[in-house]
Amino acid sequence: MKTSVYIFAVLASVMMAFDSSAQVPLYTADAVRFSQTDGGGSARFVGLGGANVSLGGDISSISANPAGLGFYNRSSWAISPVLRLGQFNSTYEGNNNYNVGGNFQIPNMGFVLQNRFEEYADSKWISGAFGLAINQKQSFYNNINYNGTVSQNENGIAYDFTENALTPFLSENGFREFNTRNEIDDVANSNAYTYLAYQTYLLQTFNTENNTFLIDRYDFDGDTGGYLTQSADQRENIDTYSGITTLDVSYGANYNDKIYIGAALNVNFLNYRMVRSFRETPDNSFLNYMDLNEETMISGAGAAFTLGAIYKPINILNVGFSYTSPTFISMNETQDIAMETFFFFNPETGEENISYEEEIINEVPSYSLRLPQKVSVGATTFISKYGFITADLEYVDYTSARYSSTNGAFDGDVPEVGNNLNSTFNLKVGAEGRLNIFRARVGYAYFDNPYKNFNLNRQSISAGIGIMKKDGFFIDATYRLSSFDNPDFVAYSSSDMSSDVIRSESDISSFRLTIGKSL
Repeated sequence: MKTSVYIFAVLASVMMAFDSSAQVPLYTADAVRFSQTDGGGSARFVGLGGANVSLGGDISSISANPAGLGFYNRSSWAISPVLRLGQFNSTYEGNNNYNVGGNFQIPNMGFVLQNRFEEYADSKWISGAFGLAINQKQSFYNNINYNGTVSQNENGIAYDFTENALTPFLSENGFREFNTRNEIDDVANSNAYTYLAYQTYLLQTFNTENNTFLIDRYDFDGDTGGYLTQSADQRENIDTYSGITTLDVSYGANYNDKIYIGAALNVNFLNYRMVRSFRETPDNSFLNYMDLNEETMISGAGAAFTLGAIYKPINILNVGFSYTSPTFISMNETQDIAMETFFFFNPETGEENISYEEEIINEVPSYSLRLPQKVSVGATTFISKYGFITADLEYVDYTSARYSSTNGAFDGDVPEVGNNLNSTFNLKVGAEGRLNIFRARVGYAYFDNPYKNFNLNRQSISAGIGIMKKDGFFIDATYRLSSFDNPDFVAYSSSDMSSDVIRSESDISSFRLTIGKSL
């Protein structure tokens, strides 16, 4: 197998081909994926639908609203493992597909050091608290799995992978003709998939009557002038992993048990991994199968800050505010694409029962992404000692997302992702009931659609229980169901979108446990 290593701009041909009626370019989808957060945090706050702007005294305050640290009257620590179980559904070419999977992580842990201002006895500043936490604000865990069969259309062409790869060798008037092999190589090298298909003999060289060359599909039938592939079975599995994790350093203070203020430095670490395994099996007598395996890895780091305040005008009411600045993340991306074909008979070389392999590794020059700022307001009303109801409204300006590069990562064509996006308002509500040391919670979160040309339906429901002992030990458990639609796309088909789009949705159940103790 030959491996070609590049340090070039992002391979445009690696981008998923999305449905023209719901078009979401790849880097627009990435900008949304990297900007969206579900907040993460402790099982308690997740059980409340993620609503936390006007609450405090929880390890999640370090990352969400640092003003909440002012509610602490003792130092504390906590750790939160989570188990995710996914149910994934897709529809393609009339076939309904179902898949399941699981994922285990420890996405949140931290500690709080509380200090009472005893030396300022005459001051209304009562206490302050320092917090340090690692918090996964967004998990990229997801799966799309589909299969279907594409068949010849009325023109005698099956729009399979080979037809897509052939496109650069075509013109408006038919096939392009070449005088030398070098000219063919130049065209093949212009597109990653075309290059791989050419090197593995899906695309083959034919002589013309004009003593020139043209490139056509391997299954061209010289007797009929048509193609032997009547249909091809396509199936693919797409897995995404990792997430956005922050290292948060925060401080919050309590003024007269009325006003709580705080600030945080948020160091963001982005890790995204996508693995795609595609197989196509035609019904002709030449090719047994072709496999295409892709892995994209994106990593980056950046920083932001969060400011927050909570005001308690009366004992039964809290109102809160938090602001998170835009985050500037420096990104590194590697794309690895490998193809294998297995021929019963290769008509160009005459070889039988033979496989061919080729691989491209592209190390993209570094680039940057500005994630949008976020503004949140919230309110909590307490029902005596029996619990409370809380709600948050979050504003996210997705239109301000920006890519940039001084190293030619986008070959001079920087994606203007903000033009494809909207500003959004997200709603989070929750309630907690208390009885002695026992706690029970429910929550709901609705995330507004950030896309202009695609209707993203994303929401979650949650419920949980907890115990808070008098010695400071606490344990909380929460179940959350997150449901969302994935952007439509086409399975490596050609640009005329003759194939059906793949439509898919994901339901991810997470079981989160938080264990901690006040000191």
